[in-house]
Amino acid sequence: MPDYMPPPSALRPGTSVWAYLRDSGGPNQEQSVPQQESEVRAYCKRHGLALTRVFSDVGKSGGSVNQRVHFLDMVDLSKDETIRPAGILVWNFARFSRDVDDSDFYKATIRKRGIAIHSLTDPIPDGQWAGVVEKIIDIANEEKRRQNSRDVKRALESLVKQGYAPGGTAPRGYRSVPVTIGVRADGRPRTVSKWERDPELWDLVRLAFQLRADGKTYGEIVRATRGKLYKSVNCWITFFSNKSYLGIGKCGDKEFPDHHEAAIDLATWEAVQRVQKSHPRAGLRHPMRVAYPSLLSGLARCSTCGAAMVYHAQASRNWPYYICGKRDRQKTSKSCDGRRVNARKVNALILDMVLNRILTPDYFEALLAEIKNQMTDTASLESAIAEKRGDLRTVERGIANLLDLAESFGMGAALERLKQREAERSQLAEEIKTLEARRDFQQVEITPEALSLVLDTWRVQIITANASGDIAAVRSLLSRFVEKIDLDYTTAKIWYTYPIDSLNRSRNESLLGDTQKTTTLSSRRFRLMTPKRETEFLC
Repeated sequence: MPDYMPPPSALRPGTSVWAYLRDSGGPNQEQSVPQQESEVRAYCKRHGLALTRVFSDVGKSGGSVNQRVHFLDMVDLSKDETIRPAGILVWNFARFSRDVDDSDFYKATIRKRGIAIHSLTDPIPDGQWAGVVEKIIDIANEEKRRQNSRDVKRALESLVKQGYAPGGTAPRGYRSVPVTIGVRADGRPRTVSKWERDPELWDLVRLAFQLRADGKTYGEIVRATRGKLYKSVNCWITFFSNKSYLGIGKCGDKEFPDHHEAAIDLATWEAVQRVQKSHPRAGLRHPMRVAYPSLLSGLARCSTCGAAMVYHAQASRNWPYYICGKRDRQKTSKSCDGRRVNARKVNALILDMVLNRILTPDYFEALLAEIKNQMTDTASLESAIAEKRGDLRTVERGIANLLDLAESFGMGAALERLKQREAERSQLAEEIKTLEARRDFQQVEITPEALSLVLDTWRVQIITANASGDIAAVRSLLSRFVEKIDLDYTTAKIWYTYPIDSLNRSRNESLLGDTQKTTTLSSRRFRLMTPKRETEFLC
């Protein structure tokens, strides 16, 4: 076997050790974990170490521990003194973690339990500089992860920009057609794919969108499409929110129009979105959430897969919990690795964060100043608004001319162009509303007295409802500020907003009378969204 770093003095022959193995997945690493295990076993035999347990996470990123179930199991089991090993072997410290903070935290946790962590391949010297060298290695591993991620994203974005598929399964109604675009370094052909219409489902996709735009229910759409697209309600929700049907290709947060053939036009898309927003089963008003209330129902999403978290009271164990809805429905970890989250602890944590951090004057004022600084100055906004209004007038003249043409020669000659012009008009109108809201936001001035009074009022409302045990009321109040919560076993990311329009209105109408006036935002569509925040908790 190759020469590896010899065991430290704490791992004498005969001592028990565990091994942790990991790879990131992909065709180049499909045998990585078995190869690591083979080498670790040979290493233990060579040095007389008793390998009692092997923990392995296959196809998992080292950038986070959230999806590394076996890593977390290893850390949990190391609490038990009766089975605790003398050391843990890793192929290298990059396999342990590629995140410096995670590496520091879990290494310290394990080492405080008297367990040595030894890398077979990282050259860590003995003596006082060992910690420094190990820290440098961890920093280099994290930087390498960032570089790899950046390079992969750049390559994928370039492919999507050229019209190739971003990977994964094609949306229903399309099919992936392989395309060879070159040769790899090892001589194998480099194959990507493009999305083309699926002749069996294409017309059904268009029919489903048209029916939904007309206000038809999911059941009616299932019957009309003969169940060939979807039958599950959750599948339809995702289907009708997928911008791919507009011909848009997505790579991360970036969108590329005309990426592939569009199945529907913008007018149909907008009509469907209006129906989705007004549907009585949406969001917090879902009948199941009304009948069985829990604090985070309708707000919490699984950090792993994005599905809604569902609540289980589990009265027999007196241990209520949230769990990924996808995993709960399919009853298997293959659908999602998300673990159960203690409902009492996360409920208390979210309430504490909202009451004692989000709804505080210092936090609000700092955030308000930060966002104002990021915005364009008022003069530039006024100029942009004037330009957009000019474009809108031009489009409206074009629509009038097309209508005249239709009256003279029939609608057929002008119909498609008229639809395009109407879509342009709707888009420009929305852009003008957003710019006007941003301009008005620049003028928002809130006195410290008014801000403190309003925030105190909101806090009291939440505290009072919580004390009375009215979970539905507390959840409704939280939804004024909390947009969503990305939730997993160890971390909650709270996305939130301040309803500044309500704050201004309350201030003007009831708090300070008419002696001091402030500008109220002209468009409720514009909401002050804060940068994402996260807080950690143990369940």
